[in-house]
Amino acid sequence: MSLHARAKFLLVVSIIFGIYSLLWALAPFPTVNFPARLILDAADWPIDNLSATLDKNTMFLSAIGAGLLAAISIFLGKIVVPAIKQRNKSIINTTILAMCVWYTIDGIGSIAAGVSTNVVFNSVYLILVLIPLVGINENKT
Repeated sequence: MSLHARAKFLLVVSIIFGIYSLLWALAPFPTVNFPARLILDAADWPIDNLSATLDKNTMFLSAIGAGLLAAISIFLGKIVVPAIKQRNKSIINTTILAMCVWYTIDGIGSIAAGVSTNVVFNSVYLILVLIPLVGINENKT
């Protein structure tokens, strides 16, 4: 995959993460939080709890998680995408490390909380980020 294709791929992923974070951020607003309830219920598959009202802790933690995901989206789009174009191995390797640390902590916590299906979703997100980052050849354009 060319550097241009890798950068474009990750930019699309960052936009998807940004949209996802905005939908998740609706959790604290009961009149419009259906997208957030769908996201949360899907993470704890099967979808069987859509009509339930979100409790205060779920709304609070969703706001935090959505804010962090939005920050990751901006980081990927505005720092990592240009780093791919410049073959900046330091930023690329740091991003790979950061995403693997997130995946490990989130996965272990999800399993401990009894929501192991979240690991499946997180695996998809991790793969989407790693595809354009892994295997960049320093001599290939």
